[in-house]
Amino acid sequence: MGLGQRQETVNRRAHPIVAGILAGAALCAPRAQADMDFLEGRVDGSKLVLSADVVGGWYQSNDSWFGASETFLGANTDHWAEIGLAPALTFETKTRGGGAIFAALSGVYTSTAGNDASGLTIGLTDTSAFTLEQGYVGWAAEDLFDRLEGDTLTITGGRLDYSIGSGLLMDDGGADGGDRGGWYLGLRKAFSESLVASLDSDTWLLEAFNVKNQPRAGGTQGQAYGANAERKLGEDAAVGGTYMQVDSNVAGEAKLDVLSLRANWRAANGLGLAGEYADESSSQIAATGYFAEVSYARDDRPWLPEFSYRYAHFDGDDLGTPKDERFREIAYGFTDWGSWYQGEITGEYALGNGNLDSQRLRAQFTPLDGVTFNAMYYRFTLDQPARLSSSSRHWGDEYNFTLDWQVNDNVYLVAVLGLLSPGDAAKRITGGSDDWLHTMLNITYSW
Repeated sequence: MGLGQRQETVNRRAHPIVAGILAGAALCAPRAQADMDFLEGRVDGSKLVLSADVVGGWYQSNDSWFGASETFLGANTDHWAEIGLAPALTFETKTRGGGAIFAALSGVYTSTAGNDASGLTIGLTDTSAFTLEQGYVGWAAEDLFDRLEGDTLTITGGRLDYSIGSGLLMDDGGADGGDRGGWYLGLRKAFSESLVASLDSDTWLLEAFNVKNQPRAGGTQGQAYGANAERKLGEDAAVGGTYMQVDSNVAGEAKLDVLSLRANWRAANGLGLAGEYADESSSQIAATGYFAEVSYARDDRPWLPEFSYRYAHFDGDDLGTPKDERFREIAYGFTDWGSWYQGEITGEYALGNGNLDSQRLRAQFTPLDGVTFNAMYYRFTLDQPARLSSSSRHWGDEYNFTLDWQVNDNVYLVAVLGLLSPGDAAKRITGGSDDWLHTMLNITYSW
């Protein structure tokens, strides 16, 4: 059950709020300093700001789908290009007695030339679209509660962004790709017809939410509603939990109860620990997913990389039981490299997180201001290979190298080099046996 249904092999981003409200790794730059404030100097305490992101992406693969894209998907998916435009208008004004009213209106245009490796553009003649993105109004007020330090109460309704924790369950409400284009750019992220109330302070974050996804043509609009709480233990530690019910709005599918617990901690010596556990249950589904990560970083030595190891497990369906154990991804998104599109090839184009085990080694360092480099290795195995007609669990080994460069206030560049070496499971499922080499270059201009 979900806000759509995601394939286990071909990553269709078909938008589940239980099998993934999916979107690509959103690689837009932070807002530039050149935003236009039409009220600056004219109306005291009010702002009306126009801004926009223009982004282009070029993608090149050698032997996509392990050399079998034409037989497995029906077309060659070795090279394509994407462009996107995201204009936005935001407004804020102070209210009498304290507080502020704020609003936003934005749109997204994306287009894809060629067939991308997701397979969604194959057979389509029109892969461009302009859609409404954000469209919300909200109210915020500070210092309302004497017993909370630094508290802010916010209530927002409409089409809006919403994220929980690392984005494992909730981060992305928009569908890209296919007839909309822009699969990897992932510029669509807002949930539609949504309401979020949040009380944020120095020690607590308390939220109640009701969100719906925005699917592509032919997709299913699902809904998730629940509560999220997080206890902040200083600047370096936090524990949190989320409960939600997820309704796929698909006939015959029961509502899904989802409970997750998470924690993160960073010691003074640079050692860090993080993890999350999620349980999904209904009369039809019984699934779990979790991850645990250990890291080490020294902020006082910028040339010393941050090293981390993460193990993640997401149940697959055991064909010998009456219930479906495959983990549903809900509305996961991109909050960092590998979170939660695991692998720039596997996670972006081939596999969802359900029925997947992964081990990730990562080294990240910042050699210059505005420049961040990542080197990552993944070992992927299937939890239930029989579900994909395979006798082998080993999907493959993937190597990713990423470069993020904030060139100036307006220009942001991302480059990726990835290599996926197929295991026996990938060879069996796709019919290919070659290494999948992938390169990508994205450039964003913001004003």
